[in-house]
Amino acid sequence: MRRWLAAIVVVLALGLAQRAEVSGGSPFGVQGGLRFPLVPLLLDGRVYGGVGLEALGGGVDLLLKLPLTDLYLGLGGFYGTGPALTLPQDARGHAGLRAVLGTWLNLPLPLLGVYLELHPVYYLAPSRSFGIGGALGVSVGL
Repeated sequence: MRRWLAAIVVVLALGLAQRAEVSGGSPFGVQGGLRFPLVPLLLDGRVYGGVGLEALGGGVDLLLKLPLTDLYLGLGGFYGTGPALTLPQDARGHAGLRAVLGTWLNLPLPLLGVYLELHPVYYLAPSRSFGIGGALGVSVGL
């Protein structure tokens, strides 16, 4: 029953998603995810999962688009099986909250977007600390 439920959730998520994304960087190395429009042209939700050299995990983000710009801001949370990728190295953990400061790079590619993000991170486990990470990604419109 669990497999059927998981398959139904994946099919519904793909049906509701606006964009599919792949990025490299924090928190886990290589991430794949889906972006959903929550409020058209203003607010998106994103779910992602990733794998890296030291960790496997996933998370969710709530992204606010700034009108008339290519910028967006967000808040999210993540959890993984090992340390996430951020600097400094001593500020690492496997669960936390993050802010997202992102921009779309203006490339003339149809249905394809490239974005750059900066992630200030507050780790909750195993110890409380701050870090900073970033990601470069490609997004395909569905």
